Amino acid sequence: MSPRLPWLTTRDTPALRHMADLTLALGKAVQTVAQVPGAKGEELDRMERGLMELDASSSASLMAFLTALRSAYVTPLPRQDLYLLAGGVHTAIQRVVGAGLLIQRAGLDELPPHALDVLETVGRHSDLLRRATGELRDLDALEDTWMQLLRASRRTDRIMVSWLADLGRDLLQRDFHRQREVAWALQSALETLARVNTDLGVVLVRES
Repeated sequence: MSPRLPWLTTRDTPALRHMADLTLALGKAVQTVAQVPGAKGEELDRMERGLMELDASSSASLMAFLTALRSAYVTPLPRQDLYLLAGGVHTAIQRVVGAGLLIQRAGLDELPPHALDVLETVGRHSDLLRRATGELRDLDALEDTWMQLLRASRRTDRIMVSWLADLGRDLLQRDFHRQREVAWALQSALETLARVNTDLGVVLVRES
């Protein structure tokens, strides 16, 4: 009998590596968006290209993930669960990229503190999701990471409430509308990540 390929008996399957790539792309998108305000000329064009490339590369990672998943003999979770998790991260990347392009085209010189706090927490979310991809066969460790994801989501919920409540204070109408559009764009990313957290919770309940 020929020996089994190592990835059939380990956690480090090709599909999970592509999922980890998606979480890394989410973190890179956050970092790029945080640098967009105040960028001018060629630097601003470079950041726009970088965001578009992240969007394209994350789509390529998702397709590679699907190909690897369909050809895998053994997966740590049912394929449908893995797809929901990877697809959710991919959608979150698209939402963050969209927020970055909106900021770039709005010509904001700087982001409000609330927006920076949201981006920081989304970056933390990407780190935790990357950790979770290596814990799919260790439910105790995965539960701990899931709890941290929930805490991160609650923090962003509180930040968004404060941000939206403060929008009407001391802002000119033009600035109000620009900040509101950015807030809504980031809120869309947060809602997507909340669904990823829910899908991960469903996995924990069913597999426990």
